[in-house]
Amino acid sequence: MTTGDPHGRIPAYPGVERFVEAFDKLVTQPRRRRSRVPVVLLHEAGTGRAGQRIVRGLRARLRGRTEVLAAHAYVPAQPAGTGPPPLELFEQIALQLAEFMPADTGRLRLPGYRLLHSVVTAPAIDGPVEYRHRELRDHCYEEHRRWSRTASALWAVGGRDQASGGTLLELLWNFVAGPLFQKLPRWLFGVRASRRMLGRGRHRRWYAEWARRQHGTPPTDFFRSALDHVPGGEGSDPERLDRVLTHALLADLDGAVRKRRFNPWRMRRTTRFVLLFEEAGELDSRVQRFLRELRSAVEDLRCTSVIAIAAGTRSLAARIPDIEPADLAHAGAELTLVEQQGMRAGQPTGIVVPVSEGPEDDERASYWLGRRPTLFVPSRRWGPRAELVGVAVAVLAVLAVVAGLLHGPVGGGRDSCAGQTFLGQDGQCVGVREGKAQFAKDSEGQVTAVLEQIDQQNSVVDAAMRHLEPGQPRYRTVVYLGPFSGGEGAEDPARGGTLPELLGVALAQEHINNLALKADDRVPLRVLVANVGHLYEDAPAVADSVVQLARRDPSIVGVVGFGQSRRATYTAIRKLDEAGIPMVGTSGTADALLADGPHYYQMAPVDSRTAQVMVAFLRHASLVALPDGKTVPAERAVVVADPSDPYSNGLARAFRAAYRQDPLEVLLLGSGGSDQHGALAGRPVATVGEAAERVCEAVGGGKRPTALVWTARASQFSNFLAEFRRVADSCPRLSVLGDDDVTNTLLQNRGPWTAFPHLNLYYVSLGEPSRVSGQSAQAFLEAYDAKFSDKPGAPSEAIRLDGHAPLAWDALGYLSQAVDEAWVGTGKQDPRLERALVQAVLYQGLGRGGFSGATGRIDAHGVNGGGRLTADRLVAILHGKPSGTVETALLCGAVTATDIRRTWGPSGRYACPEPTP
Repeated sequence: MTTGDPHGRIPAYPGVERFVEAFDKLVTQPRRRRSRVPVVLLHEAGTGRAGQRIVRGLRARLRGRTEVLAAHAYVPAQPAGTGPPPLELFEQIALQLAEFMPADTGRLRLPGYRLLHSVVTAPAIDGPVEYRHRELRDHCYEEHRRWSRTASALWAVGGRDQASGGTLLELLWNFVAGPLFQKLPRWLFGVRASRRMLGRGRHRRWYAEWARRQHGTPPTDFFRSALDHVPGGEGSDPERLDRVLTHALLADLDGAVRKRRFNPWRMRRTTRFVLLFEEAGELDSRVQRFLRELRSAVEDLRCTSVIAIAAGTRSLAARIPDIEPADLAHAGAELTLVEQQGMRAGQPTGIVVPVSEGPEDDERASYWLGRRPTLFVPSRRWGPRAELVGVAVAVLAVLAVVAGLLHGPVGGGRDSCAGQTFLGQDGQCVGVREGKAQFAKDSEGQVTAVLEQIDQQNSVVDAAMRHLEPGQPRYRTVVYLGPFSGGEGAEDPARGGTLPELLGVALAQEHINNLALKADDRVPLRVLVANVGHLYEDAPAVADSVVQLARRDPSIVGVVGFGQSRRATYTAIRKLDEAGIPMVGTSGTADALLADGPHYYQMAPVDSRTAQVMVAFLRHASLVALPDGKTVPAERAVVVADPSDPYSNGLARAFRAAYRQDPLEVLLLGSGGSDQHGALAGRPVATVGEAAERVCEAVGGGKRPTALVWTARASQFSNFLAEFRRVADSCPRLSVLGDDDVTNTLLQNRGPWTAFPHLNLYYVSLGEPSRVSGQSAQAFLEAYDAKFSDKPGAPSEAIRLDGHAPLAWDALGYLSQAVDEAWVGTGKQDPRLERALVQAVLYQGLGRGGFSGATGRIDAHGVNGGGRLTADRLVAILHGKPSGTVETALLCGAVTATDIRRTWGPSGRYACPEPTP
C-alpha cells in the first residue's frame, strides 16, 4: 500500500495485522461473552497522521464493499483551534450510528438519549414551580413527535385547537378527540419516560442512581429532576451535561443489542457499536473531554456494546491510568486478552498506542490485509420477515404439540441449573454459585439468608473497585466448598455443620473487607460458594469446575472448606492440588487429608491429636454417672465406629492406638467391613439397634463404670439414642464421650436429650472463641453478636457455641492474611499478586509466630519439616447440659504463641498429652 491511499485502506505498518485481528474479534464477539473494552487512543507526537490513516482504514473495513458490516459512527477532524459544540458532537454520533446500521437489523432507536437531548435543548422555563415539570414534559413530547410517526399521527388525528389556529370545525373536533389522541398519549409518554429513566420496581436504571448522588435522595418523577438540566438550571454546566448525555447514549446502545423474542431485526445485531474519531486533539479538546466521560460511563454502567478508537491524540490526561503497550502488535495482544478473559474491575479504562509515520514495508501485514480487506460477519440465509413468519409457524406447531400432550410431560431429564452449577447425583444443583443463583432452599431459610449476606458483601466490594485509587489492590476471590444438598431428614443436612461454617465465612468476609477497604496493605475478598452435594459425593466434579473457573478468572486465589473427611473429599483435594490452587480446611480432621498434596493446609486438630486428648480425658475425668448421682472415672470403654467412613475409621484407630490398655470393646456399625487400608478391627453389629443393645449390656447390670466413646457420625448418634431408649430398662443412664461431629446433634431443634433424657454428654469441640483471649476471638464474638443477637430468625445459641463457625472464620482469615502478605511482598504491584505467590507465603508460614485466630494459635507452614498443620492445636472437651448451656471440662494446646495450656482439671492436676511431632 502507498501513503495517502484514497480508498481508506489500512497501511501495512509492522504489527498492524495483529491489532486489526483483535479489533475484528472484539467487534464480532458474541454478546454473552462480552466485557467492557478500553478506549483505544492512537498517540502521535507532532503533526503525524499515521493514526488517522488507521482509523480511516477501520472505517472502510466496517463499511464493507457493498453494504455496512457493523454499526459505527465516524467523527472527522475539526480545523485547528475549533471543535464541535457539545450537542453537535452527540448528534453527529447518534445520527451516524442510526445511518450506518447493517442491513436487516432494524431502525436504531435511542429513547433515553433523545429524551435527555430534548431536555437540554428546552427553552428556559418560567412560571410557578409546581407546573414547570409539566411544561418540560409537553416540550419533550413535542420533540418526541418529530421522531415518532405514531405520536405524530395521533396528534394530527386529535385536530388543532384555537391556539394553534384551527377552524371552528377543527376546534369542535379537538374538544372531542383531543383528550383521547393528544392528552392521553402525552400523559402516557410522561409515565413511560419516568419509568424508563427512574427504573420503577425491578427495572432499575442508571439515571435514578445518578440523580440520587447529586441530590442525596432518589427522584420520584423524571421531569421534576430533569429541570436541573434545562438551560439556566442548577445542573446545566457543560461537564454535567456531557456526563448525563454520555450515560444516556451508552445505556441506549446497550439496550439496543439485547435480543427480544420474536424480533428477528434485533437478533441480527450481533456486532458491537464502533465509535471512530479522526482527531482527538489536545488534552482540553472537545473530543478528549468526551472520551474521558465515555471511559467513566463505560465503567459505571459496565457497558459492553461500544468500542471507541481515537486517532491524533496529541496529549494525554496523566491523571487517568492507561494500559501502555509498546506498539501496534502489543496493543493487539492486550485487546486479544480482553476478548478472551474480559476486563476486571479496577482495570485501566484506556489503552494508549504510540504510532508514527513510517515505512509500510511489512510484507506479512500487506499479505494479511490483502486477503482480509473487510470485516467478516456471517450472513443469514433468510431475511427478517421470512424468519418472523417461520418463528410464528414454529410457535403454532409447538402449541399444537403441547395441546396434544397435556396428559404427559414434554421431555425429561433437563438440566435446569444456571451458571457454573449442574445437576448432582441426588438431583440437586451442585457446583459454583454465582450472583443470585440459589441451591436447594433449606426449610427455615437460614442458609439462604447467609448466602444473600455474602452476595451483599460481594456487591460492596464490586462497588468499591469502581473508585479504586492508585496503589490500592483489586479484590481477590475465594471459593467456599460445602454440602448444601439435603434438608430435613437427610443423613447430613445443610442445617448441620454447613450452616455454622457458612456463618463463619460470611462474618469473616465482612470483617476482612471492612479493614481492607480502609487501608492499602490489605486485599478485599469476594466469596463464591460451591455445593459439593450430599455427603460430598459430587466434590470431584465440582473441583473440576473450580479449576476451569480459576483458569478463566485469575482473581481466584484459593479455596476454603472440606469440612468432612470422605473419600470424595480426598479426590477433590488432589484435583485442586494438581491445578496449583491453595486450600485451607475448616472442620475436616482426618490425618489423611494432608497426604494429597502440598497445597492443602489444616486448621482443625487432626484425628491423632484429638484421640490423644480424648484418651487423657477418659482416664482421669469423672464422667460416669452412678445411680446415687455421683460421677466417677470410667474403668471400661466401648467404642462405636463406622469402618466404611474414613473419618470415623481414622479417629477410632487413633483412639485405639492411644488407649493402649484393656478392656476396650470396639463395635463396628454395618457389616464391619471396609475397603480402605488399615481398617479397624472389632465386633460387627448389623444395625444401630443391635449396637444399642450391646452398649446397654456393657454399661448396665452393676458392672464396672463404663463409658461410651462415640467416633461415628452425628446422624448415627441420634438414631442410636432413640434405639437405646427402647432398651434402657436395664441401663437407665448413659455417659458418652463424643467426637467433634456429635456437635451437629446440638444444632437441631431436638437435642440428644429429647431422644434419651438421662444422657451425660461430653464432646470434643474444635473451636472455643469464648475461652480464647485475642483480637481475632473477640472480633468473631462481636461480629456474631452484632449480626444475630436478639434478632428474629437468628441462628440458635447452640450455633454460637459450636466450633464450626470460628473454624471457618479462621480459615478465611488465615488465607486472607497470606494474600495480604503476598500483596505487600510484591511491592504493591497488583499484576504480580497470583495464586503461586499466595501458595509460597502459606508454605513459608505466616508472620513470625503464626496466626492468632478465634480458635487459638495456628502455624500450619510446610517448610523446615512443617506438616502444614499445628501440632499443639487447641482442643476443648465440653460438658453439654439439657438446658443448652455448656461447661469447659478440658482445654489443651496453644491459645496464643505465649499462652499454651499444658494441664487441665482441678488446679491443673492432670497433664495434657504432648503433641506428636
